Amino acid sequence: MTKRNLQTITLSLSNIYLNLALRFSLGLICIISASSKMLDHTKFVEIVKEMDILSDSLAAAYANTLPWVELVVGVYLLLGILRKTSAIVVILMAVSFMIANINSIIDGVDYCGSCFGDAIPLTVKQAITLDILILIAALILVFPSTVKQIFTLESFVSKTK
Repeated sequence: MTKRNLQTITLSLSNIYLNLALRFSLGLICIISASSKMLDHTKFVEIVKEMDILSDSLAAAYANTLPWVELVVGVYLLLGILRKTSAIVVILMAVSFMIANINSIIDGVDYCGSCFGDAIPLTVKQAITLDILILIAALILVFPSTVKQIFTLESFVSKTK
């Protein structure tokens, strides 16, 4: 890869409209995912426990915390608050989702009941594909961090002063 190609890629990833689209997309995905887990929370907790990746107490803690983290991070991304930190949290969540989905494949499970619940039925392979896309989008939001942000709460507040 030449230096010019690398500069072109960096410039493309620094596009303010790409960053806005990724921020809004990730924010909406997080909010939809959180909502689906909150609507049938007991079922979600049981699904996480049944995966046998974590002990029952850690699985319950993860299942009880995850929807709230998704909701807060989703709102933060939509509003442009703590964009880089929120994207890092999304990266960590995407990795945990991939681990759970790979474990499901190993266990012979084909349906991802913990992804979006019954709201958006996904196969495990579709869920892994979505996890990879989420991971890539979040990485783009983290690097480079010098991208000018538009349509953020911060920019709105600074204009009203």
